[in-house]
Amino acid sequence: MLSMSGDEGDEDMEKTLSPVRSDGGWHEGRRRRAWPLVAAVLTFTLLAAACSDGAPAPEKTITLRVMMTDDWVTPPFLEAVRDFEREHPGVRVEPGKTPISHMLDTVTAAIKSGTPPDIVQAHAFSAAAQDLAQEVDDLWAEGGPLEVADFLPGAIDDVTWAGHLYGVPLDTNALFLLYDADQFAAADVTPPGQPFTFATFEEAARALSAADGKKRALAIPQSTWWTYGWIKANGGEVLRVGDDGKAQLTLDDPAVVGALNYLRTLVQQNLAFAPGAADSHSGDALALFRSGSSSTLASGSWDIAVLKKDSPGDRYRSTLMPAGAAGTRGSVMGGSSMFIPKGSKNRELAFEFMAHLVSDKYALRLAKEEGRLPVRPRVYDDPYFSTPDLQAVIDQLPTASPFKLSAFPEAHDVFAKAIDEVLRGGSDAGPVMAEAQKQAQTLIANK
Repeated sequence: MLSMSGDEGDEDMEKTLSPVRSDGGWHEGRRRRAWPLVAAVLTFTLLAAACSDGAPAPEKTITLRVMMTDDWVTPPFLEAVRDFEREHPGVRVEPGKTPISHMLDTVTAAIKSGTPPDIVQAHAFSAAAQDLAQEVDDLWAEGGPLEVADFLPGAIDDVTWAGHLYGVPLDTNALFLLYDADQFAAADVTPPGQPFTFATFEEAARALSAADGKKRALAIPQSTWWTYGWIKANGGEVLRVGDDGKAQLTLDDPAVVGALNYLRTLVQQNLAFAPGAADSHSGDALALFRSGSSSTLASGSWDIAVLKKDSPGDRYRSTLMPAGAAGTRGSVMGGSSMFIPKGSKNRELAFEFMAHLVSDKYALRLAKEEGRLPVRPRVYDDPYFSTPDLQAVIDQLPTASPFKLSAFPEAHDVFAKAIDEVLRGGSDAGPVMAEAQKQAQTLIANK
């Protein structure tokens, strides 16, 4: 079964990460009220007892505390834990789980109390931006089991901040385009192929949409992660971070404005459904697609399994995101990574466990049993990934980038309000994003 491997915005976080099921690159977005540290500690304790299979744990010299998101402490993960313990007789791995929306708050509290876990699953770049993660450049460079060149570029970007590595990639995903082949045939529209562009998508949308607006080519959720996927497809970027760690927002970049106005035009011409509300999410867009009200769905691999239950044949097909006005090819990356919090005393051992967890053996099992897409391209050589259903997302991964604006929750909120004003309010993206740029850059500068 294919499930989300982690990013959408915080608006879908609680729903999609327990278990993770929609809007790909889960990111922290706006962090919510701090999760009580005592609850996290209790979860660690309960899970450690469960991992012992009912038998007293042998006396160990080192306890490695690993904090994962709710849906990650599963049989494949626990097998990796047991294998690591067998290979390291003096080590006990103590897994715990915490809701992603509380993860960095929990880690912050643990660091302040002097009891940080040794490994945390989240987005390493976001933890680094908030001064929670240790640099691991030296551990990558020691010639161990990990080589930067073996990983997808976007996966490495997920653990990179200010030119330094802060963790290990864990799993991935990307926004790509699903389409209803039956609707394309009924409208006598050539199915989307490559090269597929914003212009050809708009042309197809006119043939696929009904004049009364009840049936449209696309449904748009209110999601910063989703919107960033279209911005990347148009060659845009919303944040750049220099090697000095200074962040420069580019919310008013012409390619950003162009992508937003393109989506706005689709809505105004009844070719796309606008977000239904400020708190609408990817589930609304999926519902419109499943009902036949929309002909295409920009989504990730987590929705393939849902659609195949509706129609086991080849009605629902997939392709890359359309290329933008300048012929660019890009998307937003989902998934997650792991980092070592500041204050952890087991740095080298923690890095060794992270490398163990992302080894090909477990990556393949996690893909087959849970739909978690691997971060190393070589794993995709396995016949399991040869199905047409998966090919589009696999082809999209090399061009996908993580949504790093989530490292700045307040600036992220400004961006979210701006895209709502454009996509739901119908305002021209030019002046809206110019104002958003001023507001958000001021917030970042004051950090």
